[in-house]
Amino acid sequence: MSVFHRLYALLTSERWRASFGVLLGMGLCAVFLHSLNPEGHWMLVPFAGTLVILYVQPHSPLAQPWPVIGSYLVACGVGFVCSVWISWPVLSAAVALAVCVALMVRLQCIHPPGAAMSLLIIMDGPHTADGLMRLAAQVLLNVGIVLLSTMLVSNGVLRRKYPFSAQAQAAGTHLTHDAPPTRRTGLEHADLESAIRTLDTFVDIQEEELIELFNLAVGHAFGRHVELRCADIMSRDVVTVRSDTALEFAWNQLRLHKIHALPVVDEARHLVGIVSVADFLRQMDDTTAARIAVRLQGLLKRAATAVSGKATVVADIMTQQVASATPDTPVAALVALMSDQGIPHIPVLDAQRTVVGMVTQSDMLAALYQRLALTEAGARANA
Repeated sequence: MSVFHRLYALLTSERWRASFGVLLGMGLCAVFLHSLNPEGHWMLVPFAGTLVILYVQPHSPLAQPWPVIGSYLVACGVGFVCSVWISWPVLSAAVALAVCVALMVRLQCIHPPGAAMSLLIIMDGPHTADGLMRLAAQVLLNVGIVLLSTMLVSNGVLRRKYPFSAQAQAAGTHLTHDAPPTRRTGLEHADLESAIRTLDTFVDIQEEELIELFNLAVGHAFGRHVELRCADIMSRDVVTVRSDTALEFAWNQLRLHKIHALPVVDEARHLVGIVSVADFLRQMDDTTAARIAVRLQGLLKRAATAVSGKATVVADIMTQQVASATPDTPVAALVALMSDQGIPHIPVLDAQRTVVGMVTQSDMLAALYQRLALTEAGARANA
């Protein structure tokens, strides 16, 4: 791997993205809150912990909007009541924290920095009625600004969905109600619920993430036992095209070789995209469902216009964002890409991003069938 690719991988790793997210998030909060009150410090200390959780553990139940909002509301209410009813600060703090935990568990809004807010209220007391109202307004303002800045930074800069939706992530790619293939035979909600009841503990992870961890662990174990790599099963005589290749020639290549996709390469055979049958079909999406008269009208209109207004070369229709693998990539790592994300063909690249092979669903099925058949045959021979 080149120095550039190593540097890019480092800068796009989760730890750097989290640090950069905290930098931008804290900066937005500080600027906005300072603009509201230039002479005071409106950023409350517990929200520093909230920002860390929001950017370091964005998929955690602790980082979702309701736990953040609910925990601070609970902490404010409990902190105010305890500061008024219990005069001894030590006892007041202990009772407030215990009540906060009980209510947050009951209301499913566990967020540790929120509980710290009750302690801050008690230590900063005693409060007047006006002081309590101002502090409550300050807490609500902090909550709103922190969540808003997190949505802007996460979705707009870091390119990761916030708030996290397990249902959306688990949805299939075919717009049906079926779960993705790797989830149909794995863990179910009832299995997780039973395990958590047996352990009698809290789990700081989304249910869908826990299932994903399980599937990844199974895939890793499968790859470790089967030990198949892309180099073992990939097609090596790969038919490719250039970005300036005529669409008619590319289509004829697909038909001639009875394949569904062609890697698009530059002069050095570096991958720049992929063109598939689906890319060709997408060019007809605007007309295939129309009536015959409308289709004929559209055909005549296109024939009368300049050729430059039509897609003529591969670069006009190819997909540029391509999932790829290396010769050493375990076959198990491709299962989720092909089954859940519906990617039927994955180019295999070397360290210079040169196309050296192609793995298709047919290659996967043939290799896995052969390996399972040999394993079964060996087991019966030893029986």
